[in-house]
Amino acid sequence: MKKLTVLASFAAMTLLTACGDKQQTNAEAVAKAPTANQALADYKEGAKTLVTMIKEAKPDTEIAVKSAELVAGSKTIITQFINKHPKCTEYLTALNNAAHIIPTLPLEEIESGYHEDGKLPKFDDPNCYHAKDLLVHPATVQAMATMGITTAEMRESAEMEIIEVIAHFSQVEKALN
Repeated sequence: MKKLTVLASFAAMTLLTACGDKQQTNAEAVAKAPTANQALADYKEGAKTLVTMIKEAKPDTEIAVKSAELVAGSKTIITQFINKHPKCTEYLTALNNAAHIIPTLPLEEIESGYHEDGKLPKFDDPNCYHAKDLLVHPATVQAMATMGITTAEMRESAEMEIIEVIAHFSQVEKALN
């Protein structure tokens, strides 16, 4: 009961504060926004969960949904990455703009166009490459799950996509911190 009272008091204070005339400063808005560290932690946990789902042969629809969540999370991280590494702006913006298309492409086109950078602008900072893979690998798994992961070889390939992104993840984490 005490917890409920505390929660009710907190909710009332929040409403009163929110309804006040005081405008939120930019610093306050930034402080309340999800931090890069939180976005990274969420992504890492999601990637580990996806590996487990693939290993346990969860339904393709669930794998596709979890992969799409990682793609969405990667877009947040990529935006933060662009802010910290402006050299990557053109490259990663082109990738972010294609994020909704990539999972709908044939696997060969994803490979040549995005894993091998055929459809992306040139870049000279290796950090850009690592950030790119946070989006491309789960988008590849999303495409695979949408088609149907029907063989042990496909399942292993999907698992390796996410294991590889976890390796790239540590490089992105270092570059952002």
